[in-house]
Amino acid sequence: MKISRTLIFALSTIIFLSSVTKTQSQVAINEETQFVELSNFMNEIMDLDSFSGVVLILNGNEIFFQEAYGMADKSKGIINNINTKFNIGSCAKMFTAFAIVQLVEQGKLSFDDTIDKYLDELPAEAVGKITVEHLLTHTSGLGDIFTPTYLADMDNIDTVEGFVSYIISQPLRMEPGTRFNYSNGGYVVLGRIIEIISGEDYYSYIRNNIFIPLGMIDTDFYSKNDNVPNLARGYINTNRQPLPPPPQDGQPRPIPPSDNRNAVWEDNFSTLPLIGNPSGGAYSSAEDLFKFATALMGHTLLSEEYTNTLLTGKVNTTMGEYGYGFEVLVSGGHNTIGHSGGAPGISALFRILTNENCIVILLSNYGEGVRSIEREIFNQYIPR
Repeated sequence: MKISRTLIFALSTIIFLSSVTKTQSQVAINEETQFVELSNFMNEIMDLDSFSGVVLILNGNEIFFQEAYGMADKSKGIINNINTKFNIGSCAKMFTAFAIVQLVEQGKLSFDDTIDKYLDELPAEAVGKITVEHLLTHTSGLGDIFTPTYLADMDNIDTVEGFVSYIISQPLRMEPGTRFNYSNGGYVVLGRIIEIISGEDYYSYIRNNIFIPLGMIDTDFYSKNDNVPNLARGYINTNRQPLPPPPQDGQPRPIPPSDNRNAVWEDNFSTLPLIGNPSGGAYSSAEDLFKFATALMGHTLLSEEYTNTLLTGKVNTTMGEYGYGFEVLVSGGHNTIGHSGGAPGISALFRILTNENCIVILLSNYGEGVRSIEREIFNQYIPR
């Protein structure tokens, strides 16, 4: 029997459509299963009181998982919600780097500029050696801001210029450009350079050139004395149990979720500076960080060329690579860009999975909250 070309085409079309429908159905079933499994996992974590915060996972253009857990203010009985503002720690470095690259794209600055072009009173050994790129990639050799002198004064410092004075008086830790050495101080200096070039204070520049244009209405550098609605207080478990000893066979020590059922909680107010700085300490919500991720990948405030410059790994680290204010890592087999942040009563994670078109945002007002769920989420619950 001779089969016509028309019939062959028709049959092929039916088979193709059937295959597409089946594939779409399988994807939907897989996502539903993963959603249920992730929900069950988070319930187990909450039974241990290991996490307090927000989990937001976007797959493509759709929200796969968005839930809030725990208390924003234990003393007042206020629960976290999906729009609660959390201290994001060093994730704020992304904003500082983004602003610097904006200024480079506008021709107002060069990555190769040495910082003595903008700052006086540098250590003599730093003059003519430290570039803007060194600051961005943590290869400058500058010291950290968290010195005993700074910690004693931090309730009195509310300007970036004030923060800088605690950094440039220190000797260099290493020869600039030789290796990666994480430096909060370098990012504080970047913030001061933004002020000098733009004529605005750092906080206003970031607000006017990133937060407001992107509609990030729940993101800012708040003073710790401000009465900010829907803001999570950070909490420290003063009764935290030590981690188990490492295995004798030399394998990495497993990191189980913290069991906080017998926790004695104190808020972290006394550990906070008066205000955050260009190296960290902004507050944001999961939804606002999603807006930032979308703008980043859509080249809303930076061209594609300069976005790629921002996000491409420049130096090797113990975890992967570091670009300009962005970690370039492999997490659970996924290629990611983003940043993490942590301090007493603060933990945050921002990751864009570049191959999966997926965004993961984890915010917590427990110091180890994100760590308790990060590994499992990336290994088990990312939609594929």
